[in-house]
Order: sequence, then C-alpha cells, then structure tokens
Amino acid sequence: MSKNVLVIGSINVDYVIHTDRLPKLGETLTGSDFAMNFGGKGANQAVALAKTGSNVKMLGAVGKDLSGELAINNLKSFGIDTTDVLTVDAPTGAAVITVCGGDNHIILDIGANAYVTPEVIAQREALFDWADYVVMQYEIPMESVLFAARMTKKHGKKVILNPAPVKEADPELFRYVDMIIPNEFEAQLITGISPDDKETTEAAIRALQALGCAEAVVTLGKRGCAYTEGEKIAYAGIYDVKVVDTTAAGDSFIGGLCKSLCDGLSMTDAVAYASAVSSITVSRPGAGVSIPTADEVAEFLKNHTC
Repeated sequence: MSKNVLVIGSINVDYVIHTDRLPKLGETLTGSDFAMNFGGKGANQAVALAKTGSNVKMLGAVGKDLSGELAINNLKSFGIDTTDVLTVDAPTGAAVITVCGGDNHIILDIGANAYVTPEVIAQREALFDWADYVVMQYEIPMESVLFAARMTKKHGKKVILNPAPVKEADPELFRYVDMIIPNEFEAQLITGISPDDKETTEAAIRALQALGCAEAVVTLGKRGCAYTEGEKIAYAGIYDVKVVDTTAAGDSFIGGLCKSLCDGLSMTDAVAYASAVSSITVSRPGAGVSIPTADEVAEFLKNHTC
C-alpha cells in the first residue's frame, strides 16, 4: 500500500521560450515554441509522486488570479489533494524560463508562495499525523521550512529536503533532515566542496552528513548521482536518452526517489527508479506534463540500463 506524502512548497506557472542562444545585453532575439506550463519545485515534486502512484497532499499558496485557478486544477487532475492550498491576495508564483541547447535559464518571482508561513503550517498540524514523508524545497520562506521540519520530527515522520534554489539556512534545519537531495552546484554552496571527482564528491556528502543530515543524495548531471547507502557511498550512472528540456529534471528525480522509498525499495533500486523518472522527463518538453506515469517508468526500465 502506498504511503502518504505531504509536499510543502511552491506552486508556479512557468512561461517558457526556446532559443538557439541567449541574448546579449540590450539585444532582442526571436525565440520559438512558447508555452505556459505548470511548475514550481513543490508542485513538480507533488506531480511526480502522484503520477508514479503515491498518495499526495499539497500545502502551498496561489493567487486570486487565472494562473492560480489553473494551477490548482492542474494539481487536482493528477489526484493531488489541494484542500490545503491557500488562495491569497498576491500573484501566483511565476518562472520565466529560457531553454537554450537543452539547458534552462530561470528567473523566479515567488509571489503567493511567500504566504506559506509558519502560522499557516501550524494551523494544519493534522497533516503531519497523516503523512509518512514530508517533502520540502526552498521556494517558500526559510522560516517555514525550518518550522515544518520541526513539526515533522515532532510527529515522528521523515523529512526529505531539496535545498533549491540554494540559500542560507539556519544550521538547525539540517538536524531534522532524514535525506537531503542537492545537485552538484547546491552541494558546493552548502559545503564549500565542489563535487568534481570521486574524492571531492564523497567529501561533500560526508560534509552534508556532518551538518546533521542522516542521508544524502547528490545529483551530478551527466555523471549520474552519488548517494549514501548505510555506511558506504555508492554511485549510479544515467540512462542514455536524447535530452530535450531539463526543466523538472531534479524535481522528477526527487519525486521518483521518495515514491520508491515509500514502497520500501533499497537505496540502489530507488535511485535507479528515480533516474528513470528523470530521464524520461528530460526527453520531453515542459515541467509537470513531461513527468512519466508508473506504467511508463516500468516500460522504460524493461528496455534501458544505466
């Protein structure tokens, strides 16, 4: 039986345009394939969890605008419980994304996400009784992330933290984290160690654990990922797919990993599953729409190995 996952985080609408190169200062370029997609790290991770079979509730906020209405309806369409998504007097969070050569460049306005305050979380303490795992990121106020982490541990549940977009955090936060999942850039900013090779990658992971995080997974782009498995550090490669759009690559990986851990898979199998989810995601355009279902992941794993 699938376990329950509470995602506390951002809900955005992404405005995406593709270009062959980035404009220089003062230059206007003609792009292509403009699209409005539903995103936000919190929402993307919730969608990844729901599409691969988890029971998901979302705690977040949107504005009293068309974007907010559409974003809530989008979450509902995947079976995500949005009862605790607030509607507030602020614009729905927005991300302006330029996709160039398969990589994305993002400017974010957090908008309504700023209204996910400790007070709002405290009023919904019953959610922490329901949840088995609580997944969070840094696109809501940092004091809210810390408060929710404390609340999660008070109720004896597990915290999965994606420290993105990376920013300064109260060191106390890491003491409540059961698993931290940064990319290589975020790991470097948190630890001061750039995970460029096996030695430095392992040093960065141990530094994350020294901060208080019980377990760590560092995603390394084309190099796959490194992760703790008991006392040792293990590595996983990537699947060979054509990259179309890296938007939501990390979010889909986190959703797939959390779903696998909920299902009781070993870390090795969970990482393989998460890597498959992420690989399928980057082979398609968009954010939430590009994230695969459980059936699609199962079919992919039949035909691919790392």
